[in-house]
Amino acid sequence: MDNIFLPNQRIIILQGLEKDAGRSLSNEMLQRLLRSYGHNCGIAEVNRHINWLEQRGYVKANRLENSGLVIAEMLRPGIDVATGFVRAEGIDPPLQED
Repeated sequence: MDNIFLPNQRIIILQGLEKDAGRSLSNEMLQRLLRSYGHNCGIAEVNRHINWLEQRGYVKANRLENSGLVIAEMLRPGIDVATGFVRAEGIDPPLQED
């Protein structure tokens, strides 16, 4: 059975990256961000999200050797999805802020 939370977790990651001043966050920071929205994801699951988003051209992943640290950097197509200009299969629409 598919995890129904994956599309929501992906938009949270993209919106978190889009709001960051440098438009990049580590896998550990993304894990904390997801937790703040009620998603308890292990670091391996966060890395799978980063890989999935990278394969589709939304982020670039910079893997720091021998540390397990992955820095996800937002790319232009990811900004378009995060801000709602483009809809993407497998990613929820942007979360509306009050």
